[in-house]
Amino acid sequence: MTLGLFILVNSAAGWIWGFNNRGFPRALPDGSAKIGGLNLSYESLGIVAVLLVVVGLLFLLFQRTKLGLAMRAAAVNPESARLVGIDVGRTLMIGWGLAALLGALAGVLVAPQLFLDVNFMSGVLVYSFAAATLGGFDSPKGAVIGGWIIGVAETLAGEYIGWIGSDLTILVPLTIIFVVLLVRPNGLFGSPEVVRA
Repeated sequence: MTLGLFILVNSAAGWIWGFNNRGFPRALPDGSAKIGGLNLSYESLGIVAVLLVVVGLLFLLFQRTKLGLAMRAAAVNPESARLVGIDVGRTLMIGWGLAALLGALAGVLVAPQLFLDVNFMSGVLVYSFAAATLGGFDSPKGAVIGGWIIGVAETLAGEYIGWIGSDLTILVPLTIIFVVLLVRPNGLFGSPEVVRA
C-alpha cells in the first residue's frame, strides 16, 4: 500500500509540475576543509552535523518526554496504550507528521546533490531501506550506524572491485539487504520479536 501511494503521489506531482529535471539551491556552503589529511566538503560535514543533531533530538523525544513514550506505546501495542489513556489516533498522527518533517529535511539535504525531479528520492529509498535492514528496524541508532556502513561499503566496492564501477554500486545495498534478511533478519541492533503462545 505504501509503495502504491508513493507511485500515486509521484505521478500526481509529475502531472502538476512536470517530469523535467530542475536545479535546487544548496542549503550548505560550497568549499572544503582538510581534516586529518582528508579533504571533506562543508556540505558533507553539514549533513553529518544535521544528522547527529536530529538523532540526538529524536533520542531525547523518545526516551525523555511523555509524548515520545506515548508514541512508542501506541506503535508497539495500541490496545494497551488506549487502556492507559493514550489517544492513539492523535499520537499516530503526530508520528506521521514527524516522519513527513524528517522526510522533507532529508529531501532538502539530498536534493542539491541530485537533480530535483518527482522520482529523485526513489534511489535514496533503497539505501535507507538497506540501512534500516542492516541496523534493525526498531533501532534508530542501528539505522544510523547501518547507513554509515552501507555508505562506506558502497564507496569501497566502487573503488576496489573493478567490475562494479559507478553504475552498479546499487548492488551493494541490495546484496546487504539479501544477506542480512537471510542471516540475521532483526539486523545488527534490532531486538528479536518474542511471541507468547
